[in-house]
Amino acid sequence: MLLITVGTEQYQFNALMHWIELLVKYRLLNEEILVQYGASTYIPDGARAYRKLSEQELLSFVDAASLIISHCDEAVAQLLEDKDTPYVLVPRLQRFREHVDNHQMEVADDFERRGIAIARSPGDLVKFLKLRQTSAVIPKIDENQLCEYLKERFQPQKLMLVCASGGYFRYMQSLTSFWKEYSDRLWISVRNKATKQEIEDRHYWGYAPVKDNLINIIRNGLLAIKVVPSYKPDLVVSTGSGFSLPYLLMAKWFCGSKIVYIESKTRFHDISLPARILTQLKAIDLLVVRSKSICDLYPQTVYIPVSDGTNKDLSCNRDYKQVSVVTFDEVAFIFCPERLEFSTARQFLDDFQNICNADDFYPKVIIDMSHTTVIDSAGLGALTNCLRLAAQNKTEIILWSVSEAVGAVIGLSSLNNLFIIEQGSNTFRFAEFIQQSRVSNITPFGLFLFRLQLVLRKIPVLRIFYPLLKFLFPWIDVDPSVPVHPSVKNITKRLIDIVGAIIGLSFTTILFIPIAIAISLESDGSILFAQTRCGLLSKPFRIWKFRSMVKNAEQLKAKVENQIDANSADMDSESKANGKFFKNADDPRVTRVGRFLRRTSLDEFPQFWNVLIGDMSLVGTRPPTYNEINSYELAVEYHDERYTEWNRLDVRPGITGVWQVNGRSNVRTFAEVVNYDIEYRKNWSIWYDLKLIVQTVLALFDKKNKAV
Repeated sequence: MLLITVGTEQYQFNALMHWIELLVKYRLLNEEILVQYGASTYIPDGARAYRKLSEQELLSFVDAASLIISHCDEAVAQLLEDKDTPYVLVPRLQRFREHVDNHQMEVADDFERRGIAIARSPGDLVKFLKLRQTSAVIPKIDENQLCEYLKERFQPQKLMLVCASGGYFRYMQSLTSFWKEYSDRLWISVRNKATKQEIEDRHYWGYAPVKDNLINIIRNGLLAIKVVPSYKPDLVVSTGSGFSLPYLLMAKWFCGSKIVYIESKTRFHDISLPARILTQLKAIDLLVVRSKSICDLYPQTVYIPVSDGTNKDLSCNRDYKQVSVVTFDEVAFIFCPERLEFSTARQFLDDFQNICNADDFYPKVIIDMSHTTVIDSAGLGALTNCLRLAAQNKTEIILWSVSEAVGAVIGLSSLNNLFIIEQGSNTFRFAEFIQQSRVSNITPFGLFLFRLQLVLRKIPVLRIFYPLLKFLFPWIDVDPSVPVHPSVKNITKRLIDIVGAIIGLSFTTILFIPIAIAISLESDGSILFAQTRCGLLSKPFRIWKFRSMVKNAEQLKAKVENQIDANSADMDSESKANGKFFKNADDPRVTRVGRFLRRTSLDEFPQFWNVLIGDMSLVGTRPPTYNEINSYELAVEYHDERYTEWNRLDVRPGITGVWQVNGRSNVRTFAEVVNYDIEYRKNWSIWYDLKLIVQTVLALFDKKNKAV
């Protein structure tokens, strides 16, 4: 039996319910599923569901379960730590109204460092189902240091303890050695089985939940007015939650009590909202935090570290996350690295190839991208090669947990039309260290532009400004975390492109009529020729040229010899068949007018329009065709094994470039083209662009120019 318990009714957890249903859909679960769903509004089909369970019922189900999935909470982990059943915790996220803030993300990061099993995606749950690993237990917490500090600082006659139930109540219990010294005690907590059994002092039951519950907020306020002034505590100690606010404010403002607010042990980067409110209202006499970073942020706090009473190293235990491939009867999972780029793409492709070449045939291969935040052109190359391998083996590829940034890049390249993307698997529960690596190359200006274009595209009234912004900054729809070449986002280069494109289009306008007449007189067909090419990150765009070939040139291409293949004896048969690069110096399809246009490069003048709208640049790499990039290989290396053919797509293609001023059509191997493009990639600067523009103009008047 698989047990899923999501705690109280205060917070829903629909994402987890969808994940479980997804595992059922792909036949990864073949056992009974029992769900305690709390406030969740969605329940997996076929699951045995309970809205609430008594503590005794929950413990009996825990003992019977083969695997337990729960929300990321200290109290839950402490409940399960003495059990021998494998369990995994899933953090709730604020953006889906699963929690009041992202506090559970901080808890998850800390738990992972302490060896607790954390699942941030349905793919992580798949690993646990397969491996059934038992989590390390949470060390026992020793609060002697905190208790001794409170004893030395306060000597009250009347003590009031305010805490909600669950983890807040357990936290207060860990301070027993402090508050048991005072006989005159009053508890204000929330009624449940644990608090009813363990609170023996005088007490009052408050009302929870208070999140989005105005009635309970009012009821707690009325109870505070009734109880606190009559008791008049000297000291009030709270272990957190918004539940405690009216009682602490009433004690401070009307009774002059000393207020001690002890922040949660699992707050690592900032104080909670209740603590922030009390601080702003100057209602706290002592704010105890358990994180040094929070103490540095708020000098008025007192930092008392949490001790587990041992000297053992609580290092991160993420062995389960190192598994790269998991297989079931009919489904194989391959887990994508955190950064799918040149350094990791080849190993990822090798793992995928091993699945396809395995003795067992898998009709479905799922690529789990739940921990992938960055993808570059080499990563796109790996996915393209996966599609090619899958087509050969008649295997269906499905993408799980594609993040917004990665999905945008895949969509930019149009690969999303070739993959099945499982929307129900989406997750945004990235670990802190993954988030930090993602934002390491993001500039404030780039982030501002990216967020601005998202706003402009969503608001109808402002949508008219999006084309203007896109014209000035063609890269704004590329997520700022994507590692593109620096030239792509250089504002000076874009200004040069705009000025150069306007000048170029002015000449094009003057030359258009005589060129159009010459083309029409020699052969039938359109004046302009359009072809789909691959731009930045393989984004498709239509490149424009004056037509230099006969009308049915594409149909006649098969009858023309490819001199690249013929002259490349060292190329393997597969590369020759693919035809990465096509060139024939005496191509019979080229008209007489077309030969003149090519020799003078006049045929390329309409491309200034591509430059103006941002599909191309004046200077860049050679824009490849889709037939060309479909034959790219990650295994072929250039320039000291640091680049592949796919790295050409990190740069915006140009009308001219290093390949254009170093022989143009004299280039006879594909390797030469790639090496020229990578040379530009390595040496780029604004002055280098200007130099290549001058060299291009000089090359047009070179009698040895044999452009074809």
